Amino acid sequence: MTTPTIRNILIPTDFSTPASLAFAHALRLSLALKADLDIFHVEPENDTADWHWAPKVIRTLTSWGFLKEGATVADLEALGIRARATLAAGEPAEEAILREMAETHADLIVMATHGRSGLSRLLQPSVSKPVALRAPVPVLLLPAGSKGFVDPEFGAGGLSRVLIPVDTVPNPAPGFDAATLLARALPGATLELATFHVGSGHADLELMRPAPGWAVHHWRADGQVVDSILQTAFTWSADLVVVVTEGRRSVFDMLRGSTVERILAGIHRPVLVVPAEWGS
Repeated sequence: MTTPTIRNILIPTDFSTPASLAFAHALRLSLALKADLDIFHVEPENDTADWHWAPKVIRTLTSWGFLKEGATVADLEALGIRARATLAAGEPAEEAILREMAETHADLIVMATHGRSGLSRLLQPSVSKPVALRAPVPVLLLPAGSKGFVDPEFGAGGLSRVLIPVDTVPNPAPGFDAATLLARALPGATLELATFHVGSGHADLELMRPAPGWAVHHWRADGQVVDSILQTAFTWSADLVVVVTEGRRSVFDMLRGSTVERILAGIHRPVLVVPAEWGS
């Protein structure tokens, strides 16, 4: 089985400050992977979006030093990128994003999470988390307050420490494959990859074969799963946490929120959510 590739990146944006960090990650990955970029905005009402506030691809790449002043679309395409801006109006954001993903054959979705809680969460429910649980492709989430692994001002980026929580099910191999794609696209000075298993049983790590030169750790712990993952990500200073999900697995998960949702509610680091069936 060959490792899947990323050729089309979808970046849903509401033109907010958190969304600008997600845009920087999507654009830098698009450049590194030579992937097309779809900047997607959803207007709740049937209105025309004010694209004045939208992120600018050529302007950003110029400020990063990848393009010269006065660069054109042809110069952009010479870098291996085709970018477009798309608007959907008058439909629920979650459904619009998933529809756009299917129509453009997106291989990766990059989104900001706003970290709402309490009353604000009730008034403005999360869009990113349901998309991450439903999308059949990996979703890179940049939580509010996260520094991320791409500098939005200069475009520098790289992955040095990747944490992959594992369990007996689902198989963690799709998460490793997705993390490998990003790590090879934006290589850090060194790369450490750690699997982390909480509780009894043994995760199947047979298909997780890091490239030569990568430092690999396999850690185990007892205790509460989500708290242990959050604490390890913090103390180890992980650049990226990769979780493989089957969505909500039971009625109990629907009541308390899936493990992935509970991780996202408490983490302040980038999270790559990978569906268990991805690449199968």
